[in-house]
Amino acid sequence: MRFIIIVLDGLRPDLVSAAATPHLAALQASGTRFARARSVFPSETRVATSSLITGTRPQSHGLAANTLFDAAVTPSRLLNTGHRDDLRLLARGATSPLDRPTLGELLAEAGRSLAVVSGGTAGSAFLLHPLAEQLGAFRWNVNDTTGPTAERVRARLGPTPAPAVPNLERVDFIARVMTEIALPERRADVTLLWCPEPDISCHFLGIGHAETQGRALRAADALVGRVTAWRDAQPDAAEIGLLVLSDHGMVTGTRRIPVVEELRRAGFRAGTGFTDDTDIVVAPAAAPGIWLREPGKTSAPLATFLAAQAWAGPLLARDPVALGLPDLVPLSLLDAAHPRAPDLTLTFAGCEQPDPWGLPGTAPFDAGNVPEGGGMHGGLHRRELATVMLMEGGPFRRRATVQGAADLTDLAPTLLHMLGVGHEGCEGRVLEAAWNAAADTPPAEDRIVLPRGFALDRMCQDGRYYPAGLSRIAMPSA
Repeated sequence: MRFIIIVLDGLRPDLVSAAATPHLAALQASGTRFARARSVFPSETRVATSSLITGTRPQSHGLAANTLFDAAVTPSRLLNTGHRDDLRLLARGATSPLDRPTLGELLAEAGRSLAVVSGGTAGSAFLLHPLAEQLGAFRWNVNDTTGPTAERVRARLGPTPAPAVPNLERVDFIARVMTEIALPERRADVTLLWCPEPDISCHFLGIGHAETQGRALRAADALVGRVTAWRDAQPDAAEIGLLVLSDHGMVTGTRRIPVVEELRRAGFRAGTGFTDDTDIVVAPAAAPGIWLREPGKTSAPLATFLAAQAWAGPLLARDPVALGLPDLVPLSLLDAAHPRAPDLTLTFAGCEQPDPWGLPGTAPFDAGNVPEGGGMHGGLHRRELATVMLMEGGPFRRRATVQGAADLTDLAPTLLHMLGVGHEGCEGRVLEAAWNAAADTPPAEDRIVLPRGFALDRMCQDGRYYPAGLSRIAMPSA
């Protein structure tokens, strides 16, 4: 038995249809669909990558955001985890910046293997298999230009196409690397392909833009179809399970809020690193992280200011008591309170209001490279947390929709279990409902009321909580 994983970066479940994504829709209809699948918080790509590959949430694996600040490593600037050099700094001499073993490492200990083909950033590809070189495993990324794997791919298929929006040529190229090199030559127990669309087009064109809905989605779907056709043509096709998922969903960013500028106008010494005139560091994002040089001095006035802004949602804290703000929402509620996490995390006040294309889900955001009207993710909006998760072929049930909750952390322990490999260090659940209908039960649901008219909806399955989304609630009248 072996498995193929395809991750379609940023694909919202409600974008899957027979018209727009026929290959994906056919797999969804014939296999097992997890209708309540979710991402992790913050719902950012490298955080999701790390959670998928370790079977743990950020509180355990330590990759707490796409953009991080560590005053002991680079006090004057933020760290971008899309760059391998910044991940090396974050690792502080260790082999990996992750605090938990990855799927590739656990497979290797059992004499098994993981191969990775990535169309994402160099940092994301590295996080999918940090020990690939040491283990002699296959890991190729579109940004690779040197090394034996890059040379081998170039010799076989020619140079990697340049990036574009939509990223059509690169999507086609990574499909070729997958089906012409990685799958037939390596025959790994698990082969993972990361597709950069529709994420790129959603960000820079918009979720409902004609190019996103048309060419970008079609290219991602064609990739799914090509890999499925390769699987179906193998003599052992019945023993190859296919898993297709997305790492997060999306909302439309209706208004950019430059948080550093807002704070500086209010008299706070804010910036993107500690300098002579800065004691508050902000990492721009859909859920900006905030680090404080003097927490006892700045946390209370900062929290008061943010609570008064109409664009701000609930404010989260790594350690509310240590900040002297015990009423703030603790990041531990979302399994995100790692020591690398920000002192404070700002959420934005999103809503289900339709965007200009009629798609539900909008929110303010803070990201300088994404235009207003572009897709964003990272926060707690239910459209950001909702993910595609389906399993087809091999041992998986046919024509089934799972009632139970699931998230990205459940994939690694599930695969390891099916391969007869121990999953020590993973915290996710083995998704037995994927092959055993009797194991499928609906989750319990609850709601945690938060300050200022918000609530966190959650699902509970087998004692494990899954955030379903942030909601606005009616406040009682005075």
